[in-house]
Amino acid sequence: MALLRVFEKTHDEALLDAAKRHAAYMAGFRKTVSGAAIRYENAAFELPPGLPAGHPDYESWRELAERVKDGGPCIFVDSMHFDAPFFAALYRVTGEDAYRQLALDNALSQIELLYDPIDGVFHHFWIEQTRTRNGIAWGRGNGWGLLGLVDTLAHLPAADAGALEVREVLKKVLGRMVQLQAAGGGWHTVLNDKRSYIETSVAAFMISAMSRAILHSWVELEVYGPVVESAMSFLLEHVRPDGMLDGVSYETFPSTRVEHYRRMPRGGVVPWGQGPLLAALGWYTRLRSSTELAAPGLRGGSVPCASTIKSPL
Repeated sequence: MALLRVFEKTHDEALLDAAKRHAAYMAGFRKTVSGAAIRYENAAFELPPGLPAGHPDYESWRELAERVKDGGPCIFVDSMHFDAPFFAALYRVTGEDAYRQLALDNALSQIELLYDPIDGVFHHFWIEQTRTRNGIAWGRGNGWGLLGLVDTLAHLPAADAGALEVREVLKKVLGRMVQLQAAGGGWHTVLNDKRSYIETSVAAFMISAMSRAILHSWVELEVYGPVVESAMSFLLEHVRPDGMLDGVSYETFPSTRVEHYRRMPRGGVVPWGQGPLLAALGWYTRLRSSTELAAPGLRGGSVPCASTIKSPL
């Protein structure tokens, strides 16, 4: 998607040719029965996070490294943020219907494997060997999935039958996020497990996804505006004076054990913390400044507009 944005600014045909070659590469991966492209043929389960040597949990996680095993081919929720949005953007840029179909095939096949219609959330990954989800509603993973659906829908025709199906799932998951928001405005690292800690990057993802869904009129401002406000208040409470977001978990490798996620250390200065923070500030500011959204419930909130926050960001 970044490549296509640069093409639209420069009109350099070499960039569009590169995007098309990459699309052909992405479309050539082996697929599951549902049609989801398998990006990981030999996923490693129980990998310890890459902690710095001086971290207090460094030795305890090193000892657990012996548990690492080959999980075989898997479909990860992270891919929802990369695959379908790229194809959808390429469709919008070129008008070639094959890319629209690739976008929908990718989005809907991943939804089929990762979305839990009973609990209304995405699981972290799906395991081909067992034909099962891993059973963990990882918070940041749901953020990746939601942004993937938003990015895909943003580039597809609103009346497209497949896009309508994707939008319905987006609305259901966002509705579940409203229910799962903790009292302080954040979310648990395992969304439906109150024994797991509150993890700050999840709030950043939710602010972006909900703000964009409101701006597109896919969800109601009256319902989601207060959720965004409380999430932003929570998020700002965890931004350090130097602009770093506190409370972000280290890289969370796949596991079928909820304890793996509960024990994941926090405190790293990582791109999946800083990037979502910047995105949340940007989309929240757009939402607050939108002339179409004059509802007092959002504009009259107690949280300062992100554009006025005095921060190095």
